[in-house]
Amino acid sequence: MPTDDIAAGNAVASGLDPDLYFLPYGYEQRGTPEYFVDGEQDGVVWQPDVYPFAAQVALANDCDVVIDLGCGRGGKLVALQAAQPGWGYIGVDIGPNIAWCQQNLPFGQWIEADLETCRTLPLPAEVLRRTVLVCSDVLEHLVRPEVAMDLIGSLLHGGARAAVLSTPARELRAGPADPGPPRNTSHVREWASREFRAFVRARGLEIADFSLTRSDDAGGGRTTQLALIQSRVWPGKGAAR
Repeated sequence: MPTDDIAAGNAVASGLDPDLYFLPYGYEQRGTPEYFVDGEQDGVVWQPDVYPFAAQVALANDCDVVIDLGCGRGGKLVALQAAQPGWGYIGVDIGPNIAWCQQNLPFGQWIEADLETCRTLPLPAEVLRRTVLVCSDVLEHLVRPEVAMDLIGSLLHGGARAAVLSTPARELRAGPADPGPPRNTSHVREWASREFRAFVRARGLEIADFSLTRSDDAGGGRTTQLALIQSRVWPGKGAAR
């Protein structure tokens, strides 16, 4: 995985492997993750605070469009649309999840795109200028997460005002020394917080705010990383291919 030279050098010094998405040297990734079917979850709401936070970011930036990268069956957007019915919603996913959205959700725009290969979306600049991006607990499912990160960078460079990212904090779930692969068979890898921040920076993105948030509304604790991205670090630098 090509990376920024400075970020890579800093990571090597701190025991992170820039060729392994800034995970520790020797971490074992899952080669073939299971496709995650976004169905019923026994009433548990996962990452319950991520989309409300994204809505706050949208209001603060005078945005009225939310693009959800890896939207699943759109349940979080359904809840957000009930609170903000005048906003525009665009969900992006692949396979049965996005097909379900297209067939069952009467609002929004539902785009089928593979986040493992898609580095751009055909959206006009006037829409992007009113947009906040969300990519919530998706990156850990991807064999090639750098492609999704480059898509996020492309949309920000095209005018999107901010991106909200979340992903599990390995140090609080399995422990910082856990060698992988993750217990969740649909996850390829899970980053500890410092590793994820290094990975984001290496893709040319600047973290404006970082915190931990609840993993669920059933007492799971603050074991999910929440990052706010507001600008490209190097807007003139093309993403590595």
